[in-house]
Amino acid sequence: MNYHKLLSRQIKKHLPEELASDPAILRFLLIISDSYTTLERDTELAERAFRISEEQYLSLNTKLKHELEVKRLSLEKLKSAAGFLGSESQNDSDDLLIITQQLLDEIDKRKKSEAALRSSEGLWQFALEGAGDGVWEYNFLNQEVFFSKQYKKMLGYTEEEFKNDTAEWYSRIHPEDLELVNKIDQDYAEGKILSHQREFRLRHKEGHYLWILDRGMVIDFTKDKLPERIVGTHTDITERKLAEQALKINEEKYRGIIANMNLGLIEVDNTELIQYANDSFCNMSGFTQQELLKKKASEVLILNEETKKTILQKNELRRQGISDTYEVSVNHKNGQKRWWLISAAPRFNDNAELVGSIGIHLDITQQKRLELELINAKEQAEASTLAKEMFLANMSHEIRTPMNAILGMSNQLRKTHLDEEQSFFLDTIKGAADNLLVIINDILDLSKIDAGKLSLENIGFEIEPLLLRVIQVMNHKAEEKGIILSNSLNDPGLQEVLIGDPYRINQVLLNLVSNAIKFTPRGSVDLTCRLIKEDAAKQTIEIAVTDTGVGMDQSFKEKLFDNFSQEDASVTRKHGGTGLGMSITKKLVELMNGKIGVDSRKNEGTNISILLELNKGSLNDLPQIDATETDTSILKGKLILVTDDNEINRLLASTILQAYGAEILEAVNGLEAIEKVMNCDPDLILMDIQMPVMDGMEAIKEIRRRLTKKTPAIALTALALKGDNKKCLEAGFDDYLSKPFEETQLLHIVSAWLGKELKKLPISELSITPVTDLPLYDLTQLTTIARGNQDFIDKMKSLFKEQAPASVQELKSAYLKNDYALMARIAHRMKPSVDTLGIVSLKEVLKEIEESAKSEGTSLRMDGLLWNLENTIAKVVSKL
Repeated sequence: MNYHKLLSRQIKKHLPEELASDPAILRFLLIISDSYTTLERDTELAERAFRISEEQYLSLNTKLKHELEVKRLSLEKLKSAAGFLGSESQNDSDDLLIITQQLLDEIDKRKKSEAALRSSEGLWQFALEGAGDGVWEYNFLNQEVFFSKQYKKMLGYTEEEFKNDTAEWYSRIHPEDLELVNKIDQDYAEGKILSHQREFRLRHKEGHYLWILDRGMVIDFTKDKLPERIVGTHTDITERKLAEQALKINEEKYRGIIANMNLGLIEVDNTELIQYANDSFCNMSGFTQQELLKKKASEVLILNEETKKTILQKNELRRQGISDTYEVSVNHKNGQKRWWLISAAPRFNDNAELVGSIGIHLDITQQKRLELELINAKEQAEASTLAKEMFLANMSHEIRTPMNAILGMSNQLRKTHLDEEQSFFLDTIKGAADNLLVIINDILDLSKIDAGKLSLENIGFEIEPLLLRVIQVMNHKAEEKGIILSNSLNDPGLQEVLIGDPYRINQVLLNLVSNAIKFTPRGSVDLTCRLIKEDAAKQTIEIAVTDTGVGMDQSFKEKLFDNFSQEDASVTRKHGGTGLGMSITKKLVELMNGKIGVDSRKNEGTNISILLELNKGSLNDLPQIDATETDTSILKGKLILVTDDNEINRLLASTILQAYGAEILEAVNGLEAIEKVMNCDPDLILMDIQMPVMDGMEAIKEIRRRLTKKTPAIALTALALKGDNKKCLEAGFDDYLSKPFEETQLLHIVSAWLGKELKKLPISELSITPVTDLPLYDLTQLTTIARGNQDFIDKMKSLFKEQAPASVQELKSAYLKNDYALMARIAHRMKPSVDTLGIVSLKEVLKEIEESAKSEGTSLRMDGLLWNLENTIAKVVSKL
C-alpha cells in the first residue's frame, strides 16, 4: 500500500505489525494519506497564488474551500473514530498527525483488550462445552439475551443459525410449559426470587422436543434493587425424562399385571406407614384400604411374634438398600392361618433418596400344605428306603453267614481224599452256593444302583483277555447244551489297554452271554468286539452278543430291561432266574455312560450290543498292586480269638487257622469276647459284627477303651450297606473281611496283621501254601470255572497240550527271524491259558518275553527265557 511519505514514517514508527492488515485501520490510513496529499497541494497552491490570474484565483479559491471542507470532515471523522475507540485524550488539536497518533494508540490498546477478551471467552466456552451445558444471559432492562455456542449446539444449531433473540427463544418453548416459564420470569421482574430451577421442553432444530433443566441466578441489580442481569445454564435431561416416563409406564403396566395375577402390593414410607395397598392385598389380608392406609403393617395385620421379628429385620435391610424374598406366616382378618411369599425392595424418589419400600405378596398357603405333605412323603420314603436297606443288609447277613460256612467247609472237604462221586456231590454243593450268591449279589447291586450308591472303577485293563475270560468261564454251559460259543471277531484296531471298569464290563458280558446260552436250545452264541470310532484320546467300541435262540416278541423287547421282567411264567419254571439280570445290565451300561441296544425276532435269535466310550491307556496304566506270598509260619503258636454267634462259622475259621499252627479262643458274643481279651491277651481278634447280647461294634469300642495294648482286630462282616466297612474302622477295627471269604483271604489278612514282613510278588501270583516249592501247575481255577464238568476240564487240558507246544515253536521261529512284534503277540496270547492252568512259574517268563519283544529283543536273557518256557511246557504236557 502506498501512503504519503510522512505518514509512512509514522506508520513504521508507531503502528504494531499485527494491526497492519486490519481492514478498518487500512481505510483510516488511506483517508489520512489523502489528507497529507491535499495539504501539500494546498501549500503549493498558496505559493502559486500570486502567479495566477484573478479568474483563476476565484476558481482555485472555490476548489480550495471544497478541499478544506473535505479536510475538516476527515478530521471530525478521525476524532470520532478515536472517541469510538475509547480514547481518554482531551486534546482538541486539529493537527492531523497528533490525531492520527492518538488513533493508532487507541487502536493498539483496543486490539490487545479484544485479544484478552477472546482468550478469556475461549476458556469460558471450553469449560462450558466440557460440562455439556449451555449458558445464557438475560438483561431485564434492555431485554438483550446471549446464548453460548454449546447452548445452540444442544438445540442442533450453529452459532450463526440461532439468533441471540428473546422472541426466537420463546417460540421454541413447548406450549404446555409456557405458563411455568412466564410465571418464573414474572417473579424475577417483581423481585420475588433471586434464583430458580425448572424443567421444561425446547424444540430442537429437527422438530422434536428436548427436556431442559434450566437453572439461573441474578448477578446485577438496578438502583431499585430489582434484577438487572441474570445468568444461567441449560442441561439436556431428555434421556432421564424418557427413562422416568418409561419407568412410570412400566410401573403402571406391572401394577396391572400384579392386579391380574392376584398379587398383593403395598408401599410404605420410611416410618413404615402404608401409603398404598392394591385390592388384591386387601383381599389377601381381609382388611379394607381405609383400615390399612396410614397404618403400620406390623400393627394392623395379625402377625405372630416370629413374623413381627422377621418384618423388623427386613425393614432394616430396606433402609440399607437391600432387596430380598422371604416367607412369613400371617393370620387373615377372619382368623385363618395363611402363608405369604414376600418380595420386597427399597423405594427411591427421583433424587435417589430412600422414601420407603415396596412389597409384592403371593399367597402360598396351598403350596405350603403341599410342601408339608411332600416333606412327610419324603420322610416316609426315606424311612421305607432305610427299612429296605436294613432288610437287604440283614438278608445279606443271614444268607451270607451260612453260605460262608457252606463254601468254607466245602473247601476244607476238598482237601480230604474224595472219590469221584463225592467230588461230584461237593462240586454240586459249591455250584448251588455260588448260584445263590449270584442272586444275592444281583439284588444288592440293583438296590445300590437305584440308591445311587454303586461306584465304578476307572483303571487300565486289557480288553481282549477280558473277552477271552468270558468265553472260558461260560464255555462249559454252552458245551452242556451242545451249542457253539465263539469269539469270532476282535477288531485289530482295538487299543491294547483301555481305561474303565473291567469288573462291571465283565459282569455285563457274563450276564449277556449266560442269557444267550440259556435261551438258545441249539445253534451258536457269538461274542464280537468292534472299533466304531476313535480320536487321539478315546475309542468307542461295540461289544455284541449274537445268538440263534428263541428270540422275543416286540412287546416283550420293550420291557426287557424292567425289574423282574420275564416273557411269561414258564420262563422262570424252565430256565430259572430272578428277572433282574437285564435290568442290572442296562443300568450298569448307563452308569458307564454307554448305550445298550436289542435286535430280536421271535424264533430267529437275538443280538444285544453295548456301546462304550473308553479312554485309551497303556501298559503303564494296568494296576500295579503288589500281592504277597503269605508265610503262614507266622501263625504258629499265635493265640487268636474267634468271635461269632454262628457255631459253623467259628468252626470254619478255627479249622483253617489251626491247620497252620494257630491256637484258638472262641467267644459267642461281644461281651464274652471282652472277657476273653482281658483274661487271655490274644495276639489277634477276629470278630463278627452282628451278634446277640453285644455286637462287634460295641465290643471293639469297649476293648479299645480298656486296653492300652493295641491288639490287631479284624471285623468279619456280611453286611451290605454302603459305609459299613468305614464304620468298622471308625469303631476301632484295624481291618475287615467280607463273608463269604476264601481261605487264602483269611490267611493273608491274619498273617499281615500279625506283623511279619511279607515277600512282595507281582499281582496275580497270590498263592498260599505251607510248601516252599511252587507246584508245576494248579487246576483249582480251571475246576472252579468248570463247576464239576469233567468233560470241559478234559477238553481244556487237551487244547493246551495241542496248542502250547506249537506256540512255543512259533515263538522260537519268530525269534530266529527277528520278528519281535509276532513274538509279543504270541507271548500275550499264551498268558490266559497259562493262568487258567495255574502254571505260576511261567507268568513272569511270558511277561518278560512280551516286554522284551516290544523292545525289539533287548533282553540278554531271551535264549534262557525261551528254553525255560519250552522246558516247563513240556513238563506240564507230560503230566497232564
